[in-house]
Amino acid sequence: MESSSEALVWTRENATPPASRARAALFVDTAPSSGAHHRLAAGALAVSALIFLAAIPFAKMPLAPRPPFIAAYQAALVVCDLVTAILLLGQARFQRTTSLWILAAGYLFTAGLAVSHTLSFPGLFAPGGLLGASPQSTAWLYMFWHAGFPLCVIAYARRKSASPAAAQNSMAFAVVAAVIGAVAALTWLATSGVTLLPAIMNGNRYTGAMIFVVSSVWLLSVAALYAVWRAKPHSVLDLWLMVVMFSWLCDIGLAAVFNAGRFDLGFYAGRLYGLLAASFVLIVLLFENAALHARLAGVHRGDQRALARHAERLRILAAIDQAVIAEQPADSIAAAVIQPVRELLGVARAIVNKFDLAAGEVEWIAAAGRRRTHVGPGVRYSLALMGDVQALRRGEAQLIDVERLPSGGEANALLASGVRWYMAMPMIAGGELIGALSFGGEGREFSAEQLNIAREVATQLAIATTQTRLLERVRAHAAELELKVRSRTAALEAANHELESFSYSVSHDLRSPLRAIDGYARMLDEDYGERLDGEGRRLIAVVRANAKKMGQLIDDLLVFSRLGRQELLKHPVDMTALAKEVVQELNPGPAAQIELGELPAAGADRALLKQAWLNLVGNALKYSAKREDPRVELGARCEPHENVYWVRDNGVGFDMRYAKKLFGVFQRLHSSDEFPGTGVGLAIVQRVINRHGGRVWAEGRPGDGATFFFSLPSVSDNVDGPRAA
Repeated sequence: MESSSEALVWTRENATPPASRARAALFVDTAPSSGAHHRLAAGALAVSALIFLAAIPFAKMPLAPRPPFIAAYQAALVVCDLVTAILLLGQARFQRTTSLWILAAGYLFTAGLAVSHTLSFPGLFAPGGLLGASPQSTAWLYMFWHAGFPLCVIAYARRKSASPAAAQNSMAFAVVAAVIGAVAALTWLATSGVTLLPAIMNGNRYTGAMIFVVSSVWLLSVAALYAVWRAKPHSVLDLWLMVVMFSWLCDIGLAAVFNAGRFDLGFYAGRLYGLLAASFVLIVLLFENAALHARLAGVHRGDQRALARHAERLRILAAIDQAVIAEQPADSIAAAVIQPVRELLGVARAIVNKFDLAAGEVEWIAAAGRRRTHVGPGVRYSLALMGDVQALRRGEAQLIDVERLPSGGEANALLASGVRWYMAMPMIAGGELIGALSFGGEGREFSAEQLNIAREVATQLAIATTQTRLLERVRAHAAELELKVRSRTAALEAANHELESFSYSVSHDLRSPLRAIDGYARMLDEDYGERLDGEGRRLIAVVRANAKKMGQLIDDLLVFSRLGRQELLKHPVDMTALAKEVVQELNPGPAAQIELGELPAAGADRALLKQAWLNLVGNALKYSAKREDPRVELGARCEPHENVYWVRDNGVGFDMRYAKKLFGVFQRLHSSDEFPGTGVGLAIVQRVINRHGGRVWAEGRPGDGATFFFSLPSVSDNVDGPRAA
């Protein structure tokens, strides 16, 4: 079949824009100028140039002096420059940009000298002006003012590409202090120190020196315009600074170059250009600040929506985790989260798919559309609709074009529900591809956030599905084990019942013939003993001895059998006292020497442990009895998790090659004629110690005695309540 599937490769550029790019768009000194800005600036330049050219022929036309105009103009100029300086200082403090500090200083400088120029203007506040001004003061302040700002603009253009300053906390104070000092120094030079400067005014007319001074100032404005134009790429601020410097040229040209003196048409027209020049950047800053606030409000709303989406994202993932903890089936988990996932992704349809790789088919677990949700199996279709399966195995998402799928029920159903493109996000757990989360709608574009959400949910669903499968296997295995345990328990109970029946049979059915044999042999010996010769009486004695031995074997076998069924009741046991009690009961006599040291306590069933001690000490006494100096030693040592006890004798010993036979039932290394016994005592010891979680072993050499060891867990590890057999 022909299908279109492509893995999406998301580069860093395709995801979210870099932080530096987003930050650059926020401020006029870093935001790139657009075509609209260029057209608007070009229009302002064209209008300014046309008015300037039209006003040049009439620049020397004398007009009436209007001092109130000067006061209003200067006040508006000072306000515009101060507000512009404050806005630029605020941006410079935030961005730590040296060029902005310089430009803010330029606007603050023009505001300061504009104040001095207004106060010193003759006829405005005093006939000769304030601040001790002379007829030259106002003109020189104008020149200082119109020369200082272009110098700041040139410095701004040269420092545009400089790195942010490291220390900016006190920069605003330093800039303000430096500007105030410069304004004060130049104001003093133009007033009290004016004699140091050449005369450039003769009444209201210009002198010859004025031509040189004003030409220099005008050329500085041209240089500033060129410097900003050359500092590419141009930001929005650069573009409008060029408009400002062109207006500045028109201001100086009409007010000081092409006119004749004060109060002519050029003088007034130049002042208007100066006010426009002071307003351009301020207007741009105010508009950009308004736009910035609008963008911030939009970002805030976007952040709120993003936080809500993130909270919903976490809620969905937490719901999956809680469902897994609650051991819910995978189908139920998928059904509970598929609709919230679709709404969070903002798509027309979302489906949790389970793969049957062997059959090459996909089965719905849960599907959600805008109107309804489908839960449960039943819808199956070809695995080819999920794209490249090998790419899915590698964890690559697949983008599928529905219109390029073969025509059929599945494709028609997708198109009818408004799905033209859909994404298949693989569900992988433990390296196994178990399904996919598919989602889509009309468009083929899916954001990085959508892909991240889908990947997280698909991963959690894969884990939930895997854990559900494991839980089902564990439950099935547990049920199987439970069945086996019940079966084996029943078999064990039957075996115990048979063993009890056997024990009863041994205890009663076998003893009766033995008692009869022994009784008839005794009667024969008592009633007919005198008639029998010596061999006959010996044979009767052999019969009675073997009957007695058979009875003892039966008794020992019953004791051994009961040990396997007797309930354990563990308590702390004083082993030293128990060993002394055993020695006293055995009553070894004066010939045997018993050495008993301090023995560590043990957690054990005292009655069973006493039986073990009786058998071990009794064996030691029996096998050392033929020595002239029989000696038995009872000792112990403590190890990290167990105590080891021993019984050592100096008797006949044994060959270590046969050590494994020592603890078998009815296993003997010596004949009963040499050492009487049934061969069950050590087997009883082993069963007692094994039931206490310990072990038994022996060491010996022929003719050199033997040592029997047994270990028991320490008291803290081996004390509990009753334990069933």
